Amino acid sequence: MVRNSGLGALLKVADFRKVWGVGALGGVVRWLEMLAFAVYVFDATNSPFLVALVSLCRMAPLALLGAVMGALADRFPREKIVLGGLIVMLAVSLVLAWLAYSDHLQIWHLVAGALINGCYWSTDMPARRTLLGAIAGSKRTAAAMGLDASTNSLTRAVGPVTGGLLIAFTGLEGALILGAGLYILAIILIASLPRQESGQTRPSVGMWQTLKEGLAYAVQDKAILGILIVTVIFNIWVFPFTSMIAVIGRDILDLGAFNVGLLMSMEGAGSFSGALAVAFLARPSAHARIYFFGAAFGAVCAIVFALSPLPLFSGLMLYLAGVGAGCFGSMQATRMLLLAPAEVRSRLMGVLAVCIGIGPIGYAHLGLMADWLGAVTAVTVMGVEALIAFALAWLFWPAIR
Repeated sequence: MVRNSGLGALLKVADFRKVWGVGALGGVVRWLEMLAFAVYVFDATNSPFLVALVSLCRMAPLALLGAVMGALADRFPREKIVLGGLIVMLAVSLVLAWLAYSDHLQIWHLVAGALINGCYWSTDMPARRTLLGAIAGSKRTAAAMGLDASTNSLTRAVGPVTGGLLIAFTGLEGALILGAGLYILAIILIASLPRQESGQTRPSVGMWQTLKEGLAYAVQDKAILGILIVTVIFNIWVFPFTSMIAVIGRDILDLGAFNVGLLMSMEGAGSFSGALAVAFLARPSAHARIYFFGAAFGAVCAIVFALSPLPLFSGLMLYLAGVGAGCFGSMQATRMLLLAPAEVRSRLMGVLAVCIGIGPIGYAHLGLMADWLGAVTAVTVMGVEALIAFALAWLFWPAIR
């Protein structure tokens, strides 16, 4: 466990740096591919729905597997779960790069790759982030999660810019090859991590029983259920708007691939700023308000972004939307890890992953509206729906406050 205080002390711990580094490398690849896939699919099909579909496939496994991964992380070494996922993702990136290079790549290949990527992403909350919190210790969980969230936010700035640059100059295969290289570095880091505690507390309890207990605990605890309610609202009605940034950038703002990547990176830059500010400045008494109002502020800025005809102002709105998302994201895992008892922590993080993974409903809703009404109107309608949902949650679920 970490005995010294502060982020500097955390970064002096080798095991913490390794797990944190795996998250940073995986985050760069995730957002690099998000932009690269979106630009490729939109240029090939001119269909906003298919762009949203690829993003939907990246999110869907979280809802299907998040709680299962939480149960597995209670029974098996978390670092081995992460390692296995990274090896699979490396293989996927190499296969897709070869298909793109040989001119055999089809849209369904990217859909399949996004689905497998989502399966790996479903291990992040219950395995990697829970492991990170365990290494940091309970007194430094907020600092550790704030640092990890801010780093993930930074990858949302670095990844799209890099993806746009590579798409413009090397094609999709260049982005995929870089992603494979980053996965190799992440594999080296996690493979060098010493054996950690699996989190298993009752070996005789089966996986499905641990899964059932995690879900039951989440339903009974009003504060934890409040975290899950806000998470569901954000991931259905707010976060999916990021899948339309490439469409609006290409179709409405008339930007090239690199500038679309630069535009998308502004949301990540804002998220980095918000998460870093929370890591350094947030007091425990303000955690709940930061979590809720950060999510709601992101919805407001998404609406203004959609209505903006000016690239610079659109970038500013994306930056501010990112600030809200960064405040929300940094508090999401922090509140869950601090409120959840140690014996059900991985399972509840898995349930949280399921609530994040319910986002495909929002991606499908947004994609269908975008094909029907246009991307601008679709994002605006989604943002208004989000604000209504947040208002209802605030009024009728006091534990959120």
